[in-house]
Amino acid sequence: MNGKLRILIIVIAIAGILTTAGMIITTYLQYKKAKDEYAQIESYAVTDEADNSTNDSPVKEEEEEVRVFKNNPNRSDFPEMEIDHKALKDKNRDYIGWLYVGSVGISYPVVQGADNEYYLHNTFENQPNFAGCIFIDCQDKADFTMFNTFLYGHAMKNGSMFGNLRKLRKDPSLIKNDPYIYMYLEDGIYRYQVYSYYIDQKDSSMYNSAQNIKQYRQYIRNAMDYSMAECEAKPDEEQPSITLVTCSGSGSQKQRFFVHGIFLDRYLY
Repeated sequence: MNGKLRILIIVIAIAGILTTAGMIITTYLQYKKAKDEYAQIESYAVTDEADNSTNDSPVKEEEEEVRVFKNNPNRSDFPEMEIDHKALKDKNRDYIGWLYVGSVGISYPVVQGADNEYYLHNTFENQPNFAGCIFIDCQDKADFTMFNTFLYGHAMKNGSMFGNLRKLRKDPSLIKNDPYIYMYLEDGIYRYQVYSYYIDQKDSSMYNSAQNIKQYRQYIRNAMDYSMAECEAKPDEEQPSITLVTCSGSGSQKQRFFVHGIFLDRYLY
């Protein structure tokens, strides 16, 4: 091997090392930037003493049978967390509510964009970042009155966003001990109970929204059949669902991880 060839190989090797190092540093900075931003946003979701006062206001009769929400006047049945919805709305007009899943440590603001692309690549404060933001499907209703409302988030390697959902696959006792998903909306806290979770293909038919009650009932039964672990929840097929979706795996083998929750009750402010 002559001297020029040896130098060329060394130069290529150094370039490769520098490129790899640059990618690692860029990734680290992206993770840190997103972590710092969402840590700051968490200040708008504060733990406070529960208000055990009851809500005696009349409940508006809903038009569709799946919109008949059961009210629970006992504030202490819900996590002791208060959300500053106005401040969050001022920060981002796409803000819808706050998602809390205590079993896996998920606690984030939720938005709904004009499409399902923007918040895959931008944070709550509209900063470009591969961590993105938790968002509702752009075709779903933001009041969670549809048969099934889909929420999407990245499965970040550091466990942020929907990354910690992977814990359910390793430890089914997490859902057994704390099976609830909470959505803090401007009118109250909505509680759902997990009844199924599983991995499916990225073009899964479980992305399809039910158009009528018959389809919805079948959707719930299919979800329960697919579940990788038995959940204690027995879904009331007349009540709406919430579905968390994230990626599983990588590259061409990447699949989707679904977590379904059935509505239980809500506390109205």
